[in-house]
Amino acid sequence: MDHLQVARELIAIESITGNEEGVTRCLEGRLRELGLDVRSETVAPGRRNLIAGPERPTVLFCTHTDTVPPFVPFREDAEWLWGRGACDTKGITACFLAAAARLLERGIDDFGLLFVVGEETDNAGARVANRSVRAEYVVVGEPTENRLAIGHKGVVGATIRVRGRACHSAYPHAGDSAIHRLLGYLPRLLATDFGTSEVLGPGTVNVGKISGGVAHNVLAPSAEASVTIRVVIDIGEVESRLCACFADPVSGEPDPQVDVDVWLRIRSPQLERLEGFEETVVSYGTDIPCLLDVGKPLLYGPGSILDAHTANERISKRSMAIAIDDYVEIAERLIARRAGS
Repeated sequence: MDHLQVARELIAIESITGNEEGVTRCLEGRLRELGLDVRSETVAPGRRNLIAGPERPTVLFCTHTDTVPPFVPFREDAEWLWGRGACDTKGITACFLAAAARLLERGIDDFGLLFVVGEETDNAGARVANRSVRAEYVVVGEPTENRLAIGHKGVVGATIRVRGRACHSAYPHAGDSAIHRLLGYLPRLLATDFGTSEVLGPGTVNVGKISGGVAHNVLAPSAEASVTIRVVIDIGEVESRLCACFADPVSGEPDPQVDVDVWLRIRSPQLERLEGFEETVVSYGTDIPCLLDVGKPLLYGPGSILDAHTANERISKRSMAIAIDDYVEIAERLIARRAGS
């Protein structure tokens, strides 16, 4: 199977989260070309996961079909494939299919493939697959620069909502600006220590979005901020430190004008290792914490996360060729490990 042609086809299809079906159909056809048993499971109307191969394989290759916005058209030069999803993760998907073809040529069929929707937002596809799909090992594809990741950070996602009281801006004593109150708290949030791990490094915080107010000459009656914390310690402790950022600094009592809504909690997972592979640690999140009942997780892929989610997303053809060799070796070694256990 020509992995570069598969990657070209996939990158050319817009599959921003919620609109994965075009890629799903393309993959369905490619998997059937390999002679694999292909089945799907519905995640939401018009959105489905794809599963190929035996029911309970030793090795399951898994990645996601969705991308972040906006769509970036495909282009190519001698060294790189460019476009949305090139490294996150359509180039990786093409490598999975090429590795599968090579394994089948060698008479090895104790593996499967799983393609899920929604990784870039709420891990919806992985959560559904975690209830129904089983393997001994699940090899998750994300850009790790052709190194085996031995850990990645967890995530806490929260929305901070602040209530105020509107009034004419010429008479600020008559109101209470929710925006001013929020801005007063954010320096405390950004200065907070969210812990450090010997393996994963420090926890980090990002205020990704701020909104609120009604007009330039009105004190804001409401405001909110979207916050993401990359977690390296106990997730309950992280939440406690987060809430403390919006409490009275003297009494420690919560501000009654502020609600801290934690809507995402993903712990840092334990990952499998394989001797002989160069190792790394990544800070971004993956579907792995939502796939822990599927199998023992490994994390490996070509491409750099620093290229993902950018206007110049790309993957090198050389890194893809290396990844195909490595995926085949990973599968063969894990199958041999299980047979010898």
